[in-house]
Amino acid sequence: MERWIELNNKVLAGTLVQPQHDLEALQAYFQEKVNPNTVFFHNLKEKIRYLTEQGVWDAGVFARYTPNEVQAVFERAYSYKFRFQSFMGAYKFYNEYATMTPDRTRWLERYEDRLSVTALSRSETVEEALELVHHLVNQTFTPATPTLMNSGKANTGRLVSCFLLQDCTDNLDSITKTLSFVAELSKGGGGIGVEVSNLRARGESLRGIQNVTKGVMGVAKMLDNMLRYADQAGQRPGAGAIYLSVMHADFLDTLGAKKIATDEDARLKTLSVGATIPDIFIEKVRAGEDIYQFFPHSLWQETGREFTDIDWTAEYDALADNPRIRKKRVSARRILEEIAVTQGESGYPYLLFEGHANRANPIPNVGTIKMSNLCSEILQPTTPSYFHAYGQESKDRIGLDVSCNLASLVIEQTMGSRDLGRVVGAAVRMLDNVAQSTYITEVPAVRRANEEMRSIGLGAMGLHSFLAGKELIYGSPEALEFVDVFFAAVHYHARKASMEIARDTGFVFGGFQGSRYQSGEHFAQYLDRDFAPKMPEVAALFDGHALPTRADWEQLVADIKQHGLAHSFVMAVAPTGSISYVSHASASIMPITEKVETRTSNKARTIYPMPHLSAETEWYYEEAYDMDQRRVLDTVAAAQRHVDQGISCTLFIPASATTRTLQAYYLYAYRLGIKTLYYTRLRKSNLQECLSCVV
Repeated sequence: MERWIELNNKVLAGTLVQPQHDLEALQAYFQEKVNPNTVFFHNLKEKIRYLTEQGVWDAGVFARYTPNEVQAVFERAYSYKFRFQSFMGAYKFYNEYATMTPDRTRWLERYEDRLSVTALSRSETVEEALELVHHLVNQTFTPATPTLMNSGKANTGRLVSCFLLQDCTDNLDSITKTLSFVAELSKGGGGIGVEVSNLRARGESLRGIQNVTKGVMGVAKMLDNMLRYADQAGQRPGAGAIYLSVMHADFLDTLGAKKIATDEDARLKTLSVGATIPDIFIEKVRAGEDIYQFFPHSLWQETGREFTDIDWTAEYDALADNPRIRKKRVSARRILEEIAVTQGESGYPYLLFEGHANRANPIPNVGTIKMSNLCSEILQPTTPSYFHAYGQESKDRIGLDVSCNLASLVIEQTMGSRDLGRVVGAAVRMLDNVAQSTYITEVPAVRRANEEMRSIGLGAMGLHSFLAGKELIYGSPEALEFVDVFFAAVHYHARKASMEIARDTGFVFGGFQGSRYQSGEHFAQYLDRDFAPKMPEVAALFDGHALPTRADWEQLVADIKQHGLAHSFVMAVAPTGSISYVSHASASIMPITEKVETRTSNKARTIYPMPHLSAETEWYYEEAYDMDQRRVLDTVAAAQRHVDQGISCTLFIPASATTRTLQAYYLYAYRLGIKTLYYTRLRKSNLQECLSCVV
């Protein structure tokens, strides 16, 4: 075993956690592994020449700048004398992000090199690149994994790797097109969400022949197989999720495909499942009443409308009373219990409360929110595409799908900057560049939405580690006030940056006219009161930051009405995986699951003690499975008030929890106005992380 692994494992070798061994492992890793195996160049000019000639770095990036400008960016990156704060951070970066020789024996990039090239490729001027590299090296925010990994490289992967498709409408041409799109996106490492509620249910009619359709599961199995087939040349498994309404007649059959006892032929092995839940369903659960589930083709024959076009809460009674629409009756509480049972076994389904999502939808003029993504934080209107047979492509109608352009603020470093507006502004401008540089030509509805709507998703990571370092308890009143004030300020600065881009470039996203942005309705809460800290402990955290006031919001709303916005959405809180280790932060805004994490990779065990872990801070690192999940949901709800999309919210449940407990949490989350719930994790669960859209 390598010496750095042995040293790292000493963190847990005794009866007490000994974090100092982690720093010894970090030092040994660089001295004995990284430094001796990094290709040496005499100067930057030689490095750029070699790496561009070898097809590693994109020569076009450097052609945009003078040699002196490029030198200035690299010099600024190295001037900060960055040092990793944990062995795991360095290990993750050099194994997953830094470019290596083709035989993977030597490194061609150091940390500062990767971030300098990222800054140059994601900027238009040297001034922007200098500002961006400042934030990247100091880790005030971090781009999503594909952006950090692929920026500035030649012949490499995409800058984004998470997509939403609503192309799967109820005809074979659409289904086969969707399968083709999923294959194209999956082979590049994409995680794909597909809305399938418009598909006719099992046993409906086809061309007048009764009881012949195979239903949602027929398409789900094809998607499942496709994801396992198109797996990025074997380097990474395909990943996707279907979203299906609980009002669909096939819902329980599809849910059953994620249960442990399911027949092997019916099991969805790779494909994740999300449940779309309208308000009427929750009403029926609370009342203890039955609910009807509908057959989409019968519904279309009677109304001429797609399943996802129905406002189930407003139209339910009329549709339920219509004898010409085929439906079946089932206990609403039984459905919710089946959801809880399946989550207890597999972690699925994800839950999307579509009423909450659409009440907060700032652009209802564009469409309704019908689905989410693989990690349940992307919530944007989608519109279906309609495809025709070969030779009739001119009749195709291209809808709006979604690509996820993501980055995350690192809360501790952002707060330490004492200039939240500067940090958020730089992050939004970088994401704007990512959106403009993304060309998904093989999926026309994704390309159209990215070009016209230019949505971005700025999130945050490191909430629990920040709170513990400040000796605040996760989910406490002080912590909730911090979350409320922090995300309100992030929202302000993100909107301001988007408005300034629209003002300076003339680009306004396609749905601004007639939106709740244009009317100002979306910003009503900020015009009613200031989001300023009231508790002295929280006020001290924001010392040095200029927090937006009501007057600031009033001016911003007026500016937005005048100049518009460049982005249809600006915020989404994704789960953060490897990049959290690199940034030395706890993942996303969730509580930690272990004070000292243990990971096994390539048969080697690695240890990661939480940031600031000591005898003094250990008390503040209460582990998620020991925590009342209402504190987690309260925290997510405090942030959700200011996040225009969603938050990837995980529930952490001890193995002893009952399905009744889970159902109580669902209803509590709904009462708080939370839009989505991601996985439910049982202690010692083997659920894999979402690999495609973590940032």
